[in-house]
Amino acid sequence: MDLEKVKKYLEESNLTKPLDKEHFLSILEKENFVVKENGKLVPTISGITLFGKHPSTEMPWTVIRADRYKGLDVAMWIDRADIKGDAFVVIDNAKKFMLKNMRTSYIPKGFQTEIKTEYPIEALKEAIINAIAHRDYHIRESILIKMFDDKIEIWSPGELLRPLTIEQLKNLTYRPKSRNDIIANVLYRRKLMDKRGTGILRINKFCEEWNLPKPEFKEECGYFGIIFKNPGYYTQFPQIDTKDLNERQKKVIEYLKTNIRIAPKEYKRLFNISDRMARYDLKDMEKNEYITFVGSKKTGYYQLKLPNKLPNKKNGGKNF
Repeated sequence: MDLEKVKKYLEESNLTKPLDKEHFLSILEKENFVVKENGKLVPTISGITLFGKHPSTEMPWTVIRADRYKGLDVAMWIDRADIKGDAFVVIDNAKKFMLKNMRTSYIPKGFQTEIKTEYPIEALKEAIINAIAHRDYHIRESILIKMFDDKIEIWSPGELLRPLTIEQLKNLTYRPKSRNDIIANVLYRRKLMDKRGTGILRINKFCEEWNLPKPEFKEECGYFGIIFKNPGYYTQFPQIDTKDLNERQKKVIEYLKTNIRIAPKEYKRLFNISDRMARYDLKDMEKNEYITFVGSKKTGYYQLKLPNKLPNKKNGGKNF
C-alpha cells in the first residue's frame, strides 16, 4: 500500500488530526484497510484497490480492460487499453479512454465554441464508479469497457447483490446496498458517489439531457452490465458536401465515419504520400472545417467536425 496516499485521504476526509506514528496503524486497522494475520498487518482487498502502489501486481483483476471496436461487433478493434492503478487513477483513465474514443461535436457560439460529446461523460463515469464499488472482488475477472459505433457497454464481475433485481433498477424502487462497504465509504468521502442510491437516477438524467434513452441493464455469464445506446448513430452522418475535396480527402471522410480519428502519420501511410502532401491535405480540410485537430502536436489526431449536429429537442438527438 502507498501509505502517503492513505495519510492524504485521512487528513482530507477529516477522519483524524495530523497523523503521528503512534496511532496511524490503528487507524488503518479501524478503517479496515489492513487486518492482522499471524501478528502482522496485511492490506485488505479494499486497501489494495483504493491505495495500492501497484494493485494489479497483487490483484490482476483490478485492471479495467477497455476496447473500442470498429463497427457494431467485436470482429475488429480500433483502440484498446489495460487500465491499471488505484481506484482513483483507474476512474480518471477510464474516463479519458472513453472521451478519446467517442465523437465530439463543435458548435460556434459567438466568439466561442460549444463542445458536446457523443455520450454524457458524467453518466459513464458514474457507471465506472459503481462497477468498482459494487463488483465481486472474489471473482478474478476484470471490469470491461466495450465501445461500439452504436453503444457503450460496461460490465462488472458478479451479478446483482440479491434481493436486488434489474426490474427494481429500471423502476428506481431499489434500496442502496453495497457488496464492498469499505470501498463505497471511501468513494463517498471523496465525493465520487452517494450513499443514498441516487447513481442510477443521475445516470438517467444525464442521458435525458443528451436526448439518449435510459441505459439498459443485463446479467450475463456472471457479469452485470449497463448498456448506453445511441440510436442516433444511424443518422448521425448526413450527406457531407465533398465536391471541393480531392479523392484522398473524400476517402478519409468516409474513413473517419467508422474509425473516428486519424493521425497525420496514418494519413500519410494510408495514401502512400509525402509528409508535405499529408500536411497540406489535412490543413486544407481543417481550414474548411471538415475536420478538427485534437490533442498535442506529438500525439494528436484529426476527427470529423460536425457543426450543428448536436442533440436538441427539435431533432430528438438523432443527428449528433
